[in-house]
Amino acid sequence: MFQTVKRLGNGLAWLEDVLVMWTVAIIAILLGLGVILRYVFNDPLTWSEEFVVTLFVWSVMFGIPSALRSRMHIRIDVLILRLKPQTRKWVGLLACLSGAVILVAAVYAGVSYTLNVWGSNTPMLGYSMGWIFISMPIGFALTLLHGAIILIDEGPEVVFQNATETVIDMAQT
Repeated sequence: MFQTVKRLGNGLAWLEDVLVMWTVAIIAILLGLGVILRYVFNDPLTWSEEFVVTLFVWSVMFGIPSALRSRMHIRIDVLILRLKPQTRKWVGLLACLSGAVILVAAVYAGVSYTLNVWGSNTPMLGYSMGWIFISMPIGFALTLLHGAIILIDEGPEVVFQNATETVIDMAQT
């Protein structure tokens, strides 16, 4: 069962990374094109800002689980590095439980808000505001999934460990 969930997580991780790559690329193209059209041809893209904001929100919400998976998130590690390995496990478990509660609450809030704004449309392109805000519960649910996979696979002290801590731990052993 866990191997199936892990394979699903790996497939979703690949999809997240591809979507982040494409959204950032499209944002860069649209912003560059917008500058050229505005200042060279005096003909601005009036709709691009709205679309770029939507893509930016989606890239952030897919970037959060990607950062957790690749240990690229920020954590203040001054206290953690001074703890004994056994204490780190307990602190890691507390962090996992706290993080899970926050992520579940964020998924719930995201779904609720998305349902409330689904009937509202964006001013320029006219698509539902729900398409912007549904990224929140999706991104946080993916973060919860990847965190659970790391928790089961590697243990609670590793879930929120960042790349710097990994290097320091390896140097100390």
